[in-house]
Amino acid sequence: MQVLPRRLVFATVGLLGLASVAHAQGTLSTQGFGYPPGGLSARALGTAGATGEFDLLSALNPAAITEIGTGLVTVQGQPEFRTVRVGDVSERSRVQRLPLVGAGLRVGRVGVMITASTLLDRSFATQSVGSALVDGRPVPTVDDYESRGALTELRLGAGWQWKSLRLGAAAVAVSGDNTVVRARTFPDSLRFGAVLDTASIGFQGVGAALGVNWRVKGGLLLGASLRVGGDLESVRSDSVVTRASVPGRVGAGILYDGLKGTILAAKVERVSWSAMNGLGTPATTARDVTNWSAGAEIFAGSLRAYPVLWRVGYASRQLPFLIGTTPVSERGLHTGVGVPIVGERAVIDIAAQRLQRRMTGDAAREDAWSVTVGLTVRP
Repeated sequence: MQVLPRRLVFATVGLLGLASVAHAQGTLSTQGFGYPPGGLSARALGTAGATGEFDLLSALNPAAITEIGTGLVTVQGQPEFRTVRVGDVSERSRVQRLPLVGAGLRVGRVGVMITASTLLDRSFATQSVGSALVDGRPVPTVDDYESRGALTELRLGAGWQWKSLRLGAAAVAVSGDNTVVRARTFPDSLRFGAVLDTASIGFQGVGAALGVNWRVKGGLLLGASLRVGGDLESVRSDSVVTRASVPGRVGAGILYDGLKGTILAAKVERVSWSAMNGLGTPATTARDVTNWSAGAEIFAGSLRAYPVLWRVGYASRQLPFLIGTTPVSERGLHTGVGVPIVGERAVIDIAAQRLQRRMTGDAAREDAWSVTVGLTVRP
């Protein structure tokens, strides 16, 4: 959870139609329904996501599941440390995510894998000091607002190979919840008691994904994937509150592994976040975005006779939710390393990201360091 200071309250956000709670987050990234981590594994993040269309651990292209071998289990954590700057004012915050877990095995010639990845993360807290009228007299108050929640994408996918093509398909379910807690306390606690108000809402949706990887010739591979979104609903007390659609996505990648000890890759994607408009209040406005990245993976050195993989990449992204009517963009330098700890049976992948997020017009900016650590075990 990130703790946000009152000095950086600069955007009004209506929370998912729960109530007219007009409180903002002191970040550029966690607007609207939240921040999209991207469904990428730690090893793909080391290349800024450039290898994502060919990475079986990432929740993007089900065709990559063909590479699963006999089976695996993977889990990763992702702390992020942010500094927001508005003029000459700056404040720090942090957030901890568990953005991806997965497990899979081979059944005959088909690889099968189930993953749970964070589609949107919206956890924040903010505090403000004000006053309330009690018997016609102003009384000092302290108001705390906290949001805890996320939308999670669950995938059950399968991949198989046909000649030079690797094909994949997956069923997608989106679920999650968001809880808002509003607490008002009074410095004069002997005369006034605290007030606590809680509101919660859940989400449920469905979709499907298709993917293909094609080794064109020699070391050249092409990949593409598609997510088709079905209905997405917000639910309170078993009643549907609002309806929209799971955002669609189309992505394409190119990878070249014909150089000794080096892999080069690039990826581009288009995500239709505007399909979520109508799920929340009019203040929660989403836009369609285009993201791209390029990176490399290099085999250099070894540990117990197994190669150590070094990665680097650059990514440019557009964030889905506006601040008022102003878009926010993100660019980042990525690096990473893959280290075998029990031969090929257990690997730790570490990715470090230096991210910069800006509002159009540079009215505010957010600098962030993110470290993603993933552990993959093959039984």
